[in-house]
Amino acid sequence: MTHYVTTPAIRDSFIIRDVTVVDVLGGTLVPHRDIRITAGKIALIDAAQDEVRDVESVDGSGRFVVPGFIDGHAHALNTPDDVAGAYALMLANGVVGFRQMSGSPALLADRAAGRLPAPTGAPELLATPGMLLTPMNAATAEAATDEVRAQHEQGADFIKAGMTQHDGFLAALTEATRLGIPLAGHLPGDVDPRDAAHGGMRCIEHLGPGPTVFAATSCCEAEIRAVPPKQIRIPGVKIPGMDRIVGKLIARLVVNPATRTSPTAAAELTRADDTFDADKAAELAALFIEHETWQCPTLIRLHTQQFPDATEHQHDPRLKYIDAAEIKRWRKATHRFDKLPEATRAALRDHWEAQLRMTKVFAEAGVPMIAGTDANGAGWVIPGFALHDEFDHLASAGLTPLKILQMATSEPARFFGRGDTHGRVAAGFNADLVLLDRDPLIDHTALHDVAGVVRDGGWWSRQDLDAVLARLEADPTAR
Repeated sequence: MTHYVTTPAIRDSFIIRDVTVVDVLGGTLVPHRDIRITAGKIALIDAAQDEVRDVESVDGSGRFVVPGFIDGHAHALNTPDDVAGAYALMLANGVVGFRQMSGSPALLADRAAGRLPAPTGAPELLATPGMLLTPMNAATAEAATDEVRAQHEQGADFIKAGMTQHDGFLAALTEATRLGIPLAGHLPGDVDPRDAAHGGMRCIEHLGPGPTVFAATSCCEAEIRAVPPKQIRIPGVKIPGMDRIVGKLIARLVVNPATRTSPTAAAELTRADDTFDADKAAELAALFIEHETWQCPTLIRLHTQQFPDATEHQHDPRLKYIDAAEIKRWRKATHRFDKLPEATRAALRDHWEAQLRMTKVFAEAGVPMIAGTDANGAGWVIPGFALHDEFDHLASAGLTPLKILQMATSEPARFFGRGDTHGRVAAGFNADLVLLDRDPLIDHTALHDVAGVVRDGGWWSRQDLDAVLARLEADPTAR
């Protein structure tokens, strides 16, 4: 327990009375249901009763219940000793689980030993990798193969590709596929996404990032790929203390990687966007479906990278929950962005519409997708709230309210292999739930109107959640 989230008054065994159950698979509503929750599970869903005796109850009349939200791309455990603020923001926004996107041997060991922080109301850690693949551990095909084997032995749930290059990436993908451990993350600029799909890549993050996916949907693909991508330089030689130095370098970089966009890279983005070929995009989407290559667009992360100086980010009232030192880091990165050539910044701004278009193409084609934010360390991305920002951007891309809801509930359950126990409001399923004031199938903004949250067998009302936020505002530590 932390001083942000206190033990809920209602827990263990209770009933949510007379609520409308949202079927997130079929997109239908089942009104006037009583949901009996016992020991963190949905024990029974039945027709609403006029009176309930001998058990505590929550009034759900006029409200809608959906599975709890999953942030499919976050970094909350980058600083395990300082995670309470981020966890509190997640609970207050109905986020009940997350995929940790950066790890280490120490993090994997702590998880195995049960030493990771688990304060009251904390979201469930659904998966974590080992060390990020970089030139430090994956500069060559041989080194990348060895690193994948090591992480597999350490108990990593997946391999995270980050600042890799062509040969190291493909070698890591080959070995991960052989071992049966998923590989997710960033596509190197010199890797064709079709090769990644054929090789078994589990999930592409951030629509690439960069031009590689967009090049694959351009009628000038060959010309775009002929321009060598700029590589981020990280020392490939290990010396004492080098891990710490590289860690600081990466932490500074990830606040806003767009600050390193070269004029050449910006021009290639523009060229790819201006030569978009709908038929090639449809072919790429079909390939992703065939090989079940998931996408986690993280549009909120892309927006904060490409518009870090926007008023909505610079003067976000929710910054009151963020640690002051963290905000200072974000502002420094924004100053670096402002020093980019105007043509580069204009290209990044213009690329936004292409990212929305690509997201819509993938969604309408049926490419498997999950919602994520890249919260914790990314500039202007506020944990918990950011997932709701993601909902808004997905809607701007043209996704339906049902698709957006599925990307945060039933699809993550399928992605993590938990479709039989998570991601639905049904008897026998996990009882991590969000109570909403409005119908989320009519308007995605209903997902913002969280009336209460069930997490790990406890019930937090809107009043309880507001109290959590008030305590965090008084002592802002979220990162």
